[in-house]
Amino acid sequence: MLTSAQILTNSSRTTFPAPLATRENTGVGVWYYVSRIMTFFIPTWAIRKFAKVDSEEQVQAWREKMALCLIVFLCCTFLAGITYGINKFICNNSHIMVHNKLTPKTFKNVDILIGNGAIYEADENFGLENNTHLISKESTACKKAFGYSDLNSGSIDEGDLRRLTDIYWDWSDVARNGFIVIDGKVYDPNYNDESGLNDFIEAFKGTEVTASNLRKYDKNCIQCFKDSFLAGKISYKTNGCIFGDIVLYSTATMIFALIFVKFILAFIYAWYARTKNTKCRGTTPIILQVTCYSEGKEGLKSTLNSLSSLNYDENYRLILVVCDGDVKGEGEEKTTPETVKEMCEIDEIGTPKSYISLTSGHKRHNRAKVHTGWYYATENLNPQSSNRSRIMIIEKCGNEQETAKKGNRGKRDSQVIVMNFFSKIYYSDRMSELEVDMYHKMKRQFAFKPKDFELILMVDADTIVANDAVDIMAAAFEQDNKVMGLCGETQILNKNESWVTNIQVFEYYISHHLAKNFESVFGGVTCLPGCFCCYRLKLMTDQYGVIKNFTDLPNKAKDEVWTMVPLLANPIIINPYSAFEAKTLHEKNLLHLGEDRYLTTLLMKNFYKRKLIFVAKAKCSTYVPAQYSVLRSQRRRWINSTIHNMFELAVVDKLCGTSCFSMQFIIICELFGTLTLPAAIFFTFILVISSIVYEPAWIPLIMLMCILGLPAVLIMLTTFRIEYVYWLLIYILALPVWNFFLPVYAFWRFDDFSWGDTRKVEGEDAKEIEGEFDASKIKFLDYAELDSDEEM
Repeated sequence: MLTSAQILTNSSRTTFPAPLATRENTGVGVWYYVSRIMTFFIPTWAIRKFAKVDSEEQVQAWREKMALCLIVFLCCTFLAGITYGINKFICNNSHIMVHNKLTPKTFKNVDILIGNGAIYEADENFGLENNTHLISKESTACKKAFGYSDLNSGSIDEGDLRRLTDIYWDWSDVARNGFIVIDGKVYDPNYNDESGLNDFIEAFKGTEVTASNLRKYDKNCIQCFKDSFLAGKISYKTNGCIFGDIVLYSTATMIFALIFVKFILAFIYAWYARTKNTKCRGTTPIILQVTCYSEGKEGLKSTLNSLSSLNYDENYRLILVVCDGDVKGEGEEKTTPETVKEMCEIDEIGTPKSYISLTSGHKRHNRAKVHTGWYYATENLNPQSSNRSRIMIIEKCGNEQETAKKGNRGKRDSQVIVMNFFSKIYYSDRMSELEVDMYHKMKRQFAFKPKDFELILMVDADTIVANDAVDIMAAAFEQDNKVMGLCGETQILNKNESWVTNIQVFEYYISHHLAKNFESVFGGVTCLPGCFCCYRLKLMTDQYGVIKNFTDLPNKAKDEVWTMVPLLANPIIINPYSAFEAKTLHEKNLLHLGEDRYLTTLLMKNFYKRKLIFVAKAKCSTYVPAQYSVLRSQRRRWINSTIHNMFELAVVDKLCGTSCFSMQFIIICELFGTLTLPAAIFFTFILVISSIVYEPAWIPLIMLMCILGLPAVLIMLTTFRIEYVYWLLIYILALPVWNFFLPVYAFWRFDDFSWGDTRKVEGEDAKEIEGEFDASKIKFLDYAELDSDEEM
């Protein structure tokens, strides 16, 4: 009979006595049809010929890429429509000449005169003032009322002028200039010399005269006034213009609200986090997992030195290094597993043990060796630490049929080995040969059992962890049983190596202290970076929610009820994360490029009542790409995985908050913002240039200044480090790189699932799937038999 864990686990992780049946492609998803419809005008033969793809899967991936690019284009077009299109196409009176919108450059090489309700072409330029008083005009009403027909006595005959267009005035002009509005027309009485009109002018100067008030005055006097002092018409807004204003101000209000709320909440959380107690019990067992592939000796050495020099008690931490295959980094003399073993004191040498890996074909059967021993730090020794640590090395060595890059299955496979190992311990499930070997050797290394491990720190093999980082992380877990994962701040070691590293300093800092601080308020940090993050493997609490661990067992009362909940090691997380087949471009981006972010996404989707937070006090350091080609390759993976993970989270309606005040709404806004980055930077340049040449558009300019300026204010208020203002200026100069060149490159490479130039190995070649998987080669042992059977 199957255990509960086996029922929860899918076919890609379950072993049956008989050979596994292959899954039939019984249907395709909605996205398949959407991509086909959106690219119907591109024939398949053209894709094969010009895109140089062969298989049907590659053709479909190319169609999905084009569909995504079209979606990006439509989003950018929508943004352009909101920004410029409404006023141009919906606001029908955008062509009218409103006086306060006119500038000397409005009429190039044309001399104008404004008066008598119109703009005229004249022999000389009279400027932008109203000059109605200069135009002579006969009025019968004036002769009847005052005995003469022309109150202005102007010298210019209107017949000698060529009328260009009407002139409009808004209410601010009326109030400022003392104009009078009658029946939608504007009159300028400032040059009146007729005393008979003085009372009327003084009564209504700068306002509108209603019909009831007009009836109080002589008709001829009023008509004479109208004939003599016409300045133009009052400006108006059509329904389209009103709609455009509503959209503009609503959008501006929403963006301003998001900017300020994000800033204020990030600031509050940053100061709140400063006051948190960082003392921990120090007895919570933690795995320090290092996944390595082709890193050099110096990078591995610095990482292992930092992990061995931690303040955290050595009796409760284990460095677990997973070497992803028998590979040699470019320029290295030895393979990565050889380099790691050479730096350690090995007590137990392992032999190849089988397990099921995350790939297809015969390579699904993989083998790995488990070595245990000690690692002693040799540099940057910590006086508060023993500067040594127990270490377990899992060396993937491949099956008998492999030749090149034996055992290499990817970082996700390395993570799943450990996650699946603890899941099977917690659920008392059947274990593979490798997992049994890991269990026995881990058990011999500590005074407690492997099932007592509760936390796992994941770092890359080129990350240097601060001495107190694990203490701070463990304290955060111990103080809040809702926290299931967290990350610290990643600092840059090579800030001044090149212009490429220069532009990353502020971007790294603000992505942590603004974005992650803000998301931590909701307990939903959307990306815990794989280079430095910590997860809760399981949670043990008593009936009152107080966190317990194995050291509390001697004091446990008989009537106490403790509850154990697997989190990272839960099958509902491991099951989708360990899928070995990705059928669509969306799945491939999730599983092959953004596995770290996808793990965060799965935790948010399945444990939405728990927290993922950012702890700024926990710090690590790393080297960032110093060459543009490497940065471009890295950000291609990051941008594409970000988009696909946001698509996953955008449909989750159970995240913190509700409606426009929810994490889901924020994610949708950020997704739209990511898709429209190229258009946004283009519009920004247009805005700046047009503000210099023409009248500034103040609302967008203020918005732009807030977006760029508030992060600098946040830095000054939280760190008091003025040097980051310098890095901000460099970041602003590099905005075209961040917001245009890198996103456009990433969008066009939606169907590229390689790691590019980020990690290079000797003799690297395209991987091929060959042969069939033989499940009979892998033996399993029940968890209950482990203590009685020390060897397979």
